[in-house]
Amino acid sequence: MYKLYSGSLRKWKYDNLTIVVMPGIFHPGWFVTSRMLFDRLERTELKGKRFLELGCGTGAQACRAAQMGAITYASDVTPGACHNAVLNAKNNHLEITVVPSDIFDQMPVGVQFEVIFVNPPFLAEYPENEGEFAFCCGEEYEYYMGLFLQLRQFLAPGGELIMALARSCEVSRILEI
Repeated sequence: MYKLYSGSLRKWKYDNLTIVVMPGIFHPGWFVTSRMLFDRLERTELKGKRFLELGCGTGAQACRAAQMGAITYASDVTPGACHNAVLNAKNNHLEITVVPSDIFDQMPVGVQFEVIFVNPPFLAEYPENEGEFAFCCGEEYEYYMGLFLQLRQFLAPGGELIMALARSCEVSRILEI
């Protein structure tokens, strides 16, 4: 059902944001993990802090963080998602730096974030198309290996990584990594 729904251009409202969800891009209003992250975002002091929405999709959380006064970055491995995030920042008159990046691979050297939000992929499969990157973390959980291997370099001392994991996620495997 989601695949059919996500095949069309959609608009979604959150607070005073209007988010365009391009076809094939992860819809921030469809899954409970996104709602969990938005709830946490609202309880996080962001003014003046460097914030990253990793795997940004539409960039909705980055847009909200920018509204809350954060120095905001958004990144995604897929060009479509990066384009969607840029569009939403522009449409909502927000300043967001969008970085096309496979996790942290293309992030500017020396940039550290006080807050990183991620709604990570959870299926132990390899993505076969751009839309599947939001769901597939690799058969050996390569996404998490890359994330945790590079995290120390990009998370500021005392910073927070906030992840929302799906119930179907192999949490024990992620903790092992």
